[in-house]
Amino acid sequence: MLIPCISKLNLKFLFLLLFVLHTATANAQYTDSLLLTQPVNSFWKRNIIKKTTVPLILFGTTAFAWPHQETVREVRNRFIPDFHYRYDDYLQYAPAAAVVALNAFNVKGKHTPKRTFISYAFSMGIMGAMVNGIKSTSKVERPDGSSNNSFPSGHTATAFMNATMLDKEYGQYGYPLIGISGYAMATATALGRGLNNRHWITDVLAGAGVGIISTELGYFVTDQIMKNRGMNAPVKNNPVPISNNPGFVELHVGYAIATSKRLTGTAHENIFNKDGFSMGMEGAWFLNKNIGIGGEFAFTSFPLNSDHASLDPNILEISNGLYTQALGVKYLNIGPYFSLPLANNWFITAKLNAGISSGSNGNFILDIKPEYQKEFGTAELPYARYQPKTAGSWSVGVGIQKRIGRNTAIKAYTSYFASTHKFDIDVLNDIDNDGHLGYQRLPETQGKTRYNNITFGLGITAFIW
Repeated sequence: MLIPCISKLNLKFLFLLLFVLHTATANAQYTDSLLLTQPVNSFWKRNIIKKTTVPLILFGTTAFAWPHQETVREVRNRFIPDFHYRYDDYLQYAPAAAVVALNAFNVKGKHTPKRTFISYAFSMGIMGAMVNGIKSTSKVERPDGSSNNSFPSGHTATAFMNATMLDKEYGQYGYPLIGISGYAMATATALGRGLNNRHWITDVLAGAGVGIISTELGYFVTDQIMKNRGMNAPVKNNPVPISNNPGFVELHVGYAIATSKRLTGTAHENIFNKDGFSMGMEGAWFLNKNIGIGGEFAFTSFPLNSDHASLDPNILEISNGLYTQALGVKYLNIGPYFSLPLANNWFITAKLNAGISSGSNGNFILDIKPEYQKEFGTAELPYARYQPKTAGSWSVGVGIQKRIGRNTAIKAYTSYFASTHKFDIDVLNDIDNDGHLGYQRLPETQGKTRYNNITFGLGITAFIW
């Protein structure tokens, strides 16, 4: 399936939107009531930086992930091809429902219900215009082929718009865990859109950025109209806890570079790993402001280059070559985490984890020539199958982190992951008259792979003070 690139019109639209937001926030009269106990430099203190940092990261990650979206979908199709649970149709509205419920139980937020509703109405209108405008011009086909309105994800935009509103009303008003829960529900919605094969990873990344930007614009418009009307009293004695224990949960995505390029030994010569991607989540509970214990659950995938694979002449006679499914490894590692607070809300972070990893099963697939497809009854024939065994793993990482809100931060990181897996490899050696395939197991010594890799990436952190 061919995936069109983001049109120039869409890029101009996004940049124009960010310019409008910059112009708006530069003249804003409304300021956040939360106080910083430590001075921050003028750059990070600007409203435009606070309000656009996360959306810009999401839009930038969208551009980065565009060439890899087919690979990400292949991971889904291999592990959970039959996933069809449409919880995302309803969960997208859960953060907004939480705002209504909290108001119904007289839990005071930053604004009165009337002002909150006005802000929500403006945010919804802006989000709807953005999503439908981009969809109508980009015309990206959905992964399931059902329509050409995939980019960006409207469900994800709605979910993150609602989550940002919940965070503004309650997360930034003395209830940080409520704000974090809203973003957790929005993230679950975004994952559901991919797991249900309704959207590409780029769709949900862009949708999240659109949702956050829409809420910021909606609240700005309301601020200009309402001024100080409908605002509840600021929360007192609620400083940013610079020296508190920085417990956290985090989502991260990165570019993975394999340090070992050869897939196996002599069994499959000239098949090499290409650079891939990594994504996952992690969290830690801190004993003090410097040392904690936590863990990471993540997945790394490497496409394989099999263009120059050595094949038997008889195989080459019936096929156009070999296609190899990507290598993938998922792992759960736990261990100590470290944090060093610096001036101006910067942190240096580190981790040293160990645990267990499991590789993904896959196939070496022959592309059968048209004249032989009727004989074999298929256009693609699994020539060999591989199944890695579970193994131990370890990882180490360092990062530089900047807090951009009371409970949120962004982090640039690099990490090293290592695990070595033995493989069971079965090679096709017979096809009976009924089309049943027969495979022969290769000696175990011929199947062994190191998933060692270095990853560079970005993470979005939610602190739990």
